[in-house]
Amino acid sequence: MAKGELFDISDIQQCRQPLSLQDQDTVVREIIRNARMGIKYFYNLREACGILHYSYDELMTILNTYRLDAVLFRSVYRIPWWCLAEYIIDIDDDLEKALNEYLQKNTRRNPSKQRIAG
Repeated sequence: MAKGELFDISDIQQCRQPLSLQDQDTVVREIIRNARMGIKYFYNLREACGILHYSYDELMTILNTYRLDAVLFRSVYRIPWWCLAEYIIDIDDDLEKALNEYLQKNTRRNPSKQRIAG
C-alpha cells in the first residue's frame, strides 16, 4: 500500500487512467451506435463514471461547473448520449477559459472613469 493512502488502490488504478485517443474514439462510436439503434439514450451517473474513468466526486464537480449537462428525472440525474459524446470528443473545450482569454485580450478602459478623472 502506498504511503499516505487509506485503502489499497492497486486494483482500481487501471480504472483511473484517462482515456487514450483510441479509447475516446471507441467509446464515442459505441455511444452513437447505441443511440442510433435505440438501445440507450441516457446514462446514469454510475455508467458515466465508468465510461469516463472518473470518480463520483470528479463527475459531480464536472456537472456542477456546467462542463457536462445532465437532466433531472424525478430525483435521478441522467446524462444524454449527445452530451456525453460531446464531452468525450472535446474534454479540454473550456468555454469559460476562452472567454476570459478573449476579454483580457480585448479589454477597454471604462470611459466613465476617464471622464471623472479628467
